[in-house]
Order: sequence, then C-alpha cells, then structure tokens
Amino acid sequence: MFTALTTGIHYEPLRPNRAMGIKDKYEFTHGDGTLCVYDIETMDFVKEIKVGTKPDCHATSLDNSYVYIACLEGLYCISQKTLEVEKVLTEIGQCYATNTMPNGDLLVHDLRGGVQLVKNITDMENIYVEPRIPVIPNGEFRCEIGGKGSFLENGKYYLNCGWHQKKLYLFNVENGFTFEDFTEVDDLLDGSDDLVINSAKTKAYCACHKGQTRMAHIAVIDIASHKIAKIIPTGIGTCGLTMTNDERYVVCSNDQEGSISVIDTEIDEIVNKPCAEEGFNKLGLKSYIQGISCGADNSIFVYGCSGNGAIVRFYDVANSNKYIISSKEGKYEQK
Repeated sequence: MFTALTTGIHYEPLRPNRAMGIKDKYEFTHGDGTLCVYDIETMDFVKEIKVGTKPDCHATSLDNSYVYIACLEGLYCISQKTLEVEKVLTEIGQCYATNTMPNGDLLVHDLRGGVQLVKNITDMENIYVEPRIPVIPNGEFRCEIGGKGSFLENGKYYLNCGWHQKKLYLFNVENGFTFEDFTEVDDLLDGSDDLVINSAKTKAYCACHKGQTRMAHIAVIDIASHKIAKIIPTGIGTCGLTMTNDERYVVCSNDQEGSISVIDTEIDEIVNKPCAEEGFNKLGLKSYIQGISCGADNSIFVYGCSGNGAIVRFYDVANSNKYIISSKEGKYEQK
C-alpha cells in the first residue's frame, strides 16, 4: 500500500510521481487566478490555465496524469494530457493545501481548520470527497493548519504542523485520519507551515513563518521526546520545505527574500543560501516564492506566489547559486 515510501527517494506530497520513478513533462506554479505550466526540461512557459480565486498549493497524482490546485471555489482537477480543467470539486469549499498520499488519495486542507480526503483522484467519473475532519473545532475563515506534512512508520502516520495553533498534529492514516496532538503548544511553533522528516525518522523540521518583517526559523523536533531540540534562523518569511532525494539536506523557501536556505541534517546548520533576487529584478517581478519541491535530478523548484506566475529552478543547492527563473515575461539564468 505504501510502496512509494520504500524507494529510497524522498517522498514529496506535491510531486509524488518522482518517488515512483515516473518522469515529469511539466512543472507548475500559480498566477493570478491561473495555473501556469512550464516545460520541465527547458523551463519554457507553455500555457496559462484559468482556475479559481486565490489559487495556492498544487499537487500531482502518483501516476502524474493529473495536477490539482486549491482555490477558494474548491479543488480544480486538470489533465496533464490536455492541460484543461476536467472537474471542479466545489463541495470541498475554500481550500489552500493539496498533498498526495502514498496510497493515491489526495489530502486537502481547507481554510477553516479542517482536512478532507479525495478518493479515485484520476477517475473523473468516480472521484469523490470523504466527510470533512474538523481539526480545529468551530474554525473560522483563515483558521487553517499547516500546509505540507511527512510520514512516520512507513506511512501509518502523517505528521503535520498547526500554523497558528503553535503545535504539531499526528494523523493516523490507517484509521480514517483520526488525529491527536503530537506536541504541546509552544510559541516557537507559531506560524509552523511545512514539515519534513530526516531519513532516520528521528527529527522533524518545521518551517515557522514569522510574518513579512521578522526573521523566521526552522524548528527541529526530536521525534522520540516530541520536544523542540533546536531553532535554526533562516530568512524572512520561511514557509515551504522539501528535502534532497537522499534526505541529507532540508531546503526551505524564504518568501520575502527570493532565497532558499539549505540545511545539512548531519549538523543541523545552514550550509548555503542561494538567492534569485537578481533574476526577479531582471524580469521586473516581485521575488515572492513559497511552494517548493525537489526534482528527480536534485534540483529544487520554487513556486512564485501572489500572482507573479514565475518559477525558479536552483541547481546544486548545497554548493552553488546556480539557478534559472522563468515566467511569461521571459527567462533569466544565473550560472
């Protein structure tokens, strides 16, 4: 059931096909009410697909035949064969996060503190949404939990951040996504968004966004004790997290700096901080990047937000500042 977690390649809930050995044809980012499509090899802009209001997180299916993007009107399901919207799941309501589970289901986070599982996600005739799980009781609009989690015990449990709930949640994947608190409330976990876990499954890394002016940090959680073991200052607006395929390095996006911070999990320190600010300036764009994933070749893709529709691909992230940025306006490469 969870063979995707036994490949020795980091499982990325946004791009799970890579752990399955299924190649990409496209990469995606969101524009102003659109999904922007790029050729993954050349980074050329391909197409802009109209979706809903305030598009946010976008994930692919295990077989990479569909891409799904969360909007205020619901979940938009887009065929990668036709690059057209095939279905909109309005019953999900206002949503922002999409994470593909190793069994092929899609976990969607809504903006009122709940999660919903979507089944049969590549069959548009039989796709359906399971009943909502209210993680935050009586959650109001913009009362969401963190965006991207990671797995323990070969997929039995899903560990996720709490955003402004200042704690982590542990979901039981095999028991209907029942959940419990994994940590106590801690101010150091305020704004905890994406989460990844090291290869030994001993430490979780949480991106803690501290707003648009204060230094953010990564909180390192000791899995055994459920306690914060270390705080690693990163940049302004740290939110997105991924890992290199061997899970040696944690890579986070700093949305107010146009940069990524690269953390060596053996020493839990930043070893490089590549920045694409110059490229954004050359293209006349605001360098606002959030979502992040690791490519099959260990390059790091970071997705533009707030409507800029740009995408950045960083290469050799532990050792260099080499990148290419692409948008509808053109491309810029830093070698």
